[in-house]
This record gives sequence, structure tokens and C-alpha cells, in this order.
Amino acid sequence: MSGQRDRLWREAAARTIPIEVMIELTHHCNLRCGHCYIPDFGSPDRLSAARLLALLDELAAMGTLVVALSGGEPLLRPDWLEIARRARALDFDLHLFTNGTRVDTAAAAALAGLDATVHVSFYTLDAAVFDAFVRRQGTFSRVVAGIGHLRSAGVRTLLKVPLMTFNYREARAITAWGEARGCEVRISPTITARKDGDPAPLALRVPQAELARELGGSVLGCFDRERRLDPEAPLCAAATRYACITAAGEVMACSILPGADGDVRERPFREVWEGSHWLRRVRSLRRRDLNGCAGCARYDYCGRCPAQALVEDGDLAGPAREACARAEIVERAAGAGERVGIEDGELVPAAGALA
Repeated sequence: MSGQRDRLWREAAARTIPIEVMIELTHHCNLRCGHCYIPDFGSPDRLSAARLLALLDELAAMGTLVVALSGGEPLLRPDWLEIARRARALDFDLHLFTNGTRVDTAAAAALAGLDATVHVSFYTLDAAVFDAFVRRQGTFSRVVAGIGHLRSAGVRTLLKVPLMTFNYREARAITAWGEARGCEVRISPTITARKDGDPAPLALRVPQAELARELGGSVLGCFDRERRLDPEAPLCAAATRYACITAAGEVMACSILPGADGDVRERPFREVWEGSHWLRRVRSLRRRDLNGCAGCARYDYCGRCPAQALVEDGDLAGPAREACARAEIVERAAGAGERVGIEDGELVPAAGALA
């Protein structure tokens, strides 16, 4: 991470400026991926195009720099392009999260014209396994075609690859496949429960010790010996420099941390962002407030996720078992001399971890 970006993120968190906001345009999706955190694809979308356009204006006035349009599948919403164009006109760094199935030549050309970065979820190179996982026949071929349209149009394309029980041994092959097509590839070991606490997706989670054996400890995250985590800094980006606005209009601390006591259907974003008791609670937490973590010798290694702690272990301020297990492995990787470092308190795969 560049020093300049690091300073920007820290200043935004200190001043509670939501410089990164994800907007879920719709709950609906044409796939049924087993790891998805959305509990109900039939939930109504409550934000009109007019409200979303006004919301983008509000975010610009508050200092937001990055807007990600997500879902569900955002391209299922007929007015997605109108919303994306407004975001770009406001000079946001525009990102779009898609499953790729609805990206045709026209959509790719439009996204190229917006200078958008498109993130495509990608799971395996085995077409039959891919289709079975998303529960829709023919999906793999449509996703590959969508990626081809994006790259032909010159769109910056990132493949998002969550590591799961059926695909983690393909990580290197998927990375090579994506890079050969001019895509960036983001490998993630993180699988979470659904927003309503349903633990079903966790059955797809690969034990971290197995990931470390297969891919090296640095795929779980990194640690920078020169930069210990600031004990007075917010615990993560949630509710400090990052927010998620759901298709129902709820303002959440992040996309997976449950809890919202305000929505933007009829209230300005600023009013909810600054006045929500829940968001204040999340952003006020510091290391000293954690139960059992404050004095842990491995704290700087764990990349503890408050959402995981709450959803999986029942305590926003308590230990997250996944983080505890990860800390031991990452500490061992650091001791073995693997290339390691922590970015802004968040564990990410080290560059070159799959080389």
C-alpha cells in the first residue's frame, strides 16, 4: 500500500468520512451461489432511481471517493447504467461487482466509457462444477464470454476468487488463466455466514492450516514487523471510512456486519451516518475494549473481523475463532521468512503469494 493512500485512509477514519461506499442496487440475482451472504433474494428493492441519484450527490458532498455498485446482480436492475453514469459524472472511482452473466458487448462498451473497474466473481475452471455451484446450467460459458467482452472493450477487470473446499487447489491455475486474459486476480480465503446469521456457507470454508499447507501461510494474510497496529485506531474500516447501503435503504457498517438503525429512503445519508447509535457503537470500539484480545501477543497478526466475531461467535467485542487460528499460522509464516505485511489492519494475501 502506498504511504499516501495509507495516510488518506487513516485521516478519513479519524474524521469519519465515508470515502468508500458500497451500494447494493438490488437483492435479486439470477444465480444461487452456495457461499452468498444474501439470505433472501426475493426481498423488495426499496430505493428508486431518483433516490439513488440524489444519494450519490449526498455522498459526493460528504467526501466519498470510491463507489461500488453491487447486488445481488446489479445488471438485473434496468436503470443500473443511469446510476453508474451519475456516479462517474460525480468523479467517483467507480467499481461494479457482477457475476458476469449479463455482460454483453453493449454493457462492456458502456462500462469502458465510464472508466469503471469491474469485479467478476469466478470459482473454478471446471465448467460442470461451476454450473453446479451456482445452480444454473450454462453459467460458466456465459461468465467466460462476459469476461471476454470486458477485456475486448479495455475494461479493467478483476476476478474475485473466494477459496472454498472445491476450488482451493485450483488457485494457481485460476490465477494463471485470469492473468493470461489480462485480468487482475484477487484470491480470498474469507467465507462468511449469511447476513441473517445462517452458517450454511461456512461448510465451504477451507481450514486455514490446509490453505497454508497448500498455498503457503502468506495467502492467509500478512504482517509488517515495522508497523504494529495503532491501539487507538478504529478496529477496521467499518462505520469509519466505509459504509454499505442495502437495496432496502439500510445503512450498514459493512456488507456483512449485521445491524442498522436507520435507512436513507426518506432520511439524508449524513443524518443516518452521524446519528445512528449502532454505527457509533461500531466505530467507537478500540483494542482496549475487546474481551480477551487486548493483551493477546498475536493480536497484530490476526486481522480480527468484528463481523465474524459477532455473527459466528456472538460478541462484537470478543475473539473471532477464525482470526485466532489465522494469527497462529501467520505468525509462523512470518517466522519462517515468508513475504508478509498487514494492510491498514486488514489481512490480505501477500503479493506473489501464489507465485
